[in-house]
Amino acid sequence: MTFRSTLVLSFLLSALGACGDDAAPSSQGYTDCGSVTCQPGQYCEDSRFSSCVDGCLSDANCLGNQYCDTADLVPTCLNRSTPTPMDGGPPPADRLAACQSACDHFQTCGLAAGETAQCRSDCAALTSDQQQAVANCDGLACSATPGCLGIDCFSDDQCGFGEECVGGACL
Repeated sequence: MTFRSTLVLSFLLSALGACGDDAAPSSQGYTDCGSVTCQPGQYCEDSRFSSCVDGCLSDANCLGNQYCDTADLVPTCLNRSTPTPMDGGPPPADRLAACQSACDHFQTCGLAAGETAQCRSDCAALTSDQQQAVANCDGLACSATPGCLGIDCFSDDQCGFGEECVGGACL
């Protein structure tokens, strides 16, 4: 496996969840928490200690295509338009196609063409659940897509002044 394919595969796998402090709170689902920013699917438990925890208190803690399901003991963000894991989601062959389709969407959001091809290829190596996690990021606004995958960026123009996008992180 090449270095580049390892980078692409690592950001695909990060779609299963990430906790960080570098995301921009201007995107749906990101919330300020003291000196850090909670990722979508997390809420600020205590801003004095910059403590983010998994779950949600309201839709503000979820991505734009999600809502906060408060019916469970631990409220979580669920997708509005895609099946929940309890529904089983689409059949595995459809999950692979959906994962690959998401890679094409990522290219429209700034992922380089070569990395898009690698992303499509890497989808075949992911588990069915991982494929679904990547597919859930398809169709989001480009500003929300990197956050859905648990990364900062696809390209340099998504980073701050003087920063570069390296392996999905603005450095």
